[in-house]
Amino acid sequence: MSGIYIMAVGSLVADPQARQGTKGPFATAAIRTSGDDAIIVSAIAFNEYAERLLEFVKGDAIAISGRAKLSSWTGRDGTEKHGISVIVEQVASAKPKPRAAKPRRKAAGPWKYPEHPRSNAAPDVAEDRVDDIFPDDGGAP
Repeated sequence: MSGIYIMAVGSLVADPQARQGTKGPFATAAIRTSGDDAIIVSAIAFNEYAERLLEFVKGDAIAISGRAKLSSWTGRDGTEKHGISVIVEQVASAKPKPRAAKPRRKAAGPWKYPEHPRSNAAPDVAEDRVDDIFPDDGGAP
């Protein structure tokens, strides 16, 4: 496999945009990495990756991975900007959703054995004679 494969983690600069191309729909997004040397990662996603990317909104922490290439452009202020363009092959939330709180069990006091409806009754045992198995003469059956 040739090319550069990367994983980029950061925050979405704006809501991802749904687009329509000659070969079908796709989505684009811009991710700003964190840190002092933050860069903008331009992402383009197709098929199920586009659908997943469109679930996020501006400011969401996101992680993408895929084939990348270095890019450069002239900013509005006239300076040359550098970044990375990625064809998305994986999309994930970089910040897990909070778990729903589990309901707490009520304290019921000390545990007790359940009452059996026939706890005072004698067990049902069929009348079983053992003299037919063990003869009185002490010999084998």
